[in-house]
Amino acid sequence: MRSRFSAFQLRNSEYLQSTWDPVKRPKQLGLDQDERTWSSLEVIKTIGGTESDDRGVVEFKAKYELGEDTYLFHEISRFTRQDGRWFYLDGTFPFHGKIAHQGKPLRNAPCPCGSGKKYKKCCGG
Repeated sequence: MRSRFSAFQLRNSEYLQSTWDPVKRPKQLGLDQDERTWSSLEVIKTIGGTESDDRGVVEFKAKYELGEDTYLFHEISRFTRQDGRWFYLDGTFPFHGKIAHQGKPLRNAPCPCGSGKKYKKCCGG
């Protein structure tokens, strides 16, 4: 997961394509036009993914900036191992949206303290 996050930061389409399950792999990623600046990755939980497993799940939160706004991308990713290599299969997205403008948290965004509450019901209240 960390290597794929780094590849998104570096806009390394070739690496991302090579670590995507061949059946699910998109033809193009369009990273050349992507103006996002990926800034942080927090791995929340992993299930499986050990040397004896053929499947694994990684839950993570990644932040990126686009202009003066900060976004949170929360994904639960599934991975599969084929011939000893791990491949990204697909994911579900519990949250993806803007969380701050000009560095100030938005009231209805998840609180940056990590409580799981909205900012207005937690640190912003």
